Amino acid sequence: LFSLLTVIGFELGAIIGGAVVAEVFFDLDGMGSLLVVASIGSDLFTVQAIVALLVITVVIANLIIDLLYSVIDPRIRVARALT
Repeated sequence: LFSLLTVIGFELGAIIGGAVVAEVFFDLDGMGSLLVVASIGSDLFTVQAIVALLVITVVIANLIIDLLYSVIDPRIRVARALT
């Protein structure tokens, strides 16, 4: 089950990238097509906002997957600080 969770975490970026390609290819409205239009139009702030949102999504998903590791195997726990 650890391998499955790890693969899901790695494939999340590919899924988001595939969604961008699918939106542009099928002429769908969404974040991917907005990203492409903004990058063609040199709208830097929109591109930065969309990329930041996508990065935050991937980071939160990876955090959830890391926390699920400790749920699946109780031997894995977060280490406490030695203070």
